[in-house]
Amino acid sequence: MVAGDQFELLRQDLIGFCYRMLGSLPDAEDIAQEAYLRWEQAGRPELDAPKSWYLRVCARLCLDRIKSVRYQREKYVGPWLPEPILDDHADRAELDETISIALMLTIERLKPAERAAFILHDLFGYEFGEVAEILGLEPANCRQLAKRARVHLRGEKPRGGADAAGIKRISDAFFQAVNAGDLDGLRSVLSEDVVMHADGGGKVSAARDLITGFHSVTTFMIRVFRNAQHEQKLTFHPAWFNGAPGVVSYLGEKIVAAYHFEVVDGKIASLFIYRNPDKLATFQQPGQSPS
Repeated sequence: MVAGDQFELLRQDLIGFCYRMLGSLPDAEDIAQEAYLRWEQAGRPELDAPKSWYLRVCARLCLDRIKSVRYQREKYVGPWLPEPILDDHADRAELDETISIALMLTIERLKPAERAAFILHDLFGYEFGEVAEILGLEPANCRQLAKRARVHLRGEKPRGGADAAGIKRISDAFFQAVNAGDLDGLRSVLSEDVVMHADGGGKVSAARDLITGFHSVTTFMIRVFRNAQHEQKLTFHPAWFNGAPGVVSYLGEKIVAAYHFEVVDGKIASLFIYRNPDKLATFQQPGQSPS
């Protein structure tokens, strides 16, 4: 099998790696395609290890792309969330924590080389010798990069053992309580130090800063839902994206928001809300899931 044919077999893995590096599916797809073009421009050589070769090219392109991406994120209006990735398996039950929004936001704060080493070793399962070959570094350096990444991640809250059914049950209870303005019901599903991220991208109304704490989050959400219901009744539909069940809300036929939840110890620790129309457009397209 020639490397070009092997690329098609590897495409989704390469896109998955690039997506975790950049948080953007279009960028991930562009870089995977660019890796293929680099192979063509090199004269379509036979590759002893096609996956390692393509990953090496993708990793270097991602490390270069991060510089411009970071500049764009610095200019982004309000909280930035990674582009949502739909899953086209409606009956899926297992969580994919490697693309959870909470983890993606944490990875975003890592230095580029730490990010690459962590994703390749801890998420993709490559040995450090393989990581070194892909990144063009020594194995000891890659081991140290991944270790530093884990130190940064150590302070982050884990998902707390929540399963898909548990997340869906808690999210259903959340919407029922916020619709009713039921503070006791909200207290049963929201942690005291809950954090709300609302990504509007400056294109629609959304909180420009993170909202933290039970009182602030519930006050904001109840007010937003009451105002929306005055216009037209909100409806809610389940959607599996970024490795876990979420919810998409509609006013009539129009998608107005998508919600995702990080659940820790049986309560919502982080609430991620997509309002940016560019990102909501994902939910009107066929689902895609990186490997």
